[in-house]
Amino acid sequence: MIIEKSFFKIFNGTCLLIIIALICTACGTRLIRGEPPVLRMTEIVHHDQKISLQLNIRNLNGVNLKIQAIDLTLTINDEEREDGHKLFAYDGPAGINIVANGTEFWSIEVEESETSREMLDSLENGDVMSLAYTLKGSVKTEDEGSMRFEYEGHIYPLPGKPGHFR
Repeated sequence: MIIEKSFFKIFNGTCLLIIIALICTACGTRLIRGEPPVLRMTEIVHHDQKISLQLNIRNLNGVNLKIQAIDLTLTINDEEREDGHKLFAYDGPAGINIVANGTEFWSIEVEESETSREMLDSLENGDVMSLAYTLKGSVKTEDEGSMRFEYEGHIYPLPGKPGHFR
């Protein structure tokens, strides 16, 4: 009788541990795949008829993200024009490898247009306080194919740094 009681105590304890282990496993994190990266504009530099754009690219996936190419457009939102004014566009190779759940900075430089120069000059001179923008496009990755992204924000001049904006 004593042996039966201790056997049931051990059996019940073991069953309880197995059930707890299964519940913890079911509630654990899952591996994220196929999510597009998050792209944020961190700085714009306007000098010598060129615009440099620095981006912060964050990989939300639990696996490495190999970005082969980027197609992006940074548009200044304008109430008068439904499609806005294109400040910056790039469509070309990227060659970026972002580790799982990691972040990388990436910079590109393009020739500025007259419209781009006028908009950034008006911001730098204080004619406007900020410029609302939309950054959208797609990245072509090695494993996931093409993934779209879009982000909206405001561009402000950096105090004490002429020609630099965030």
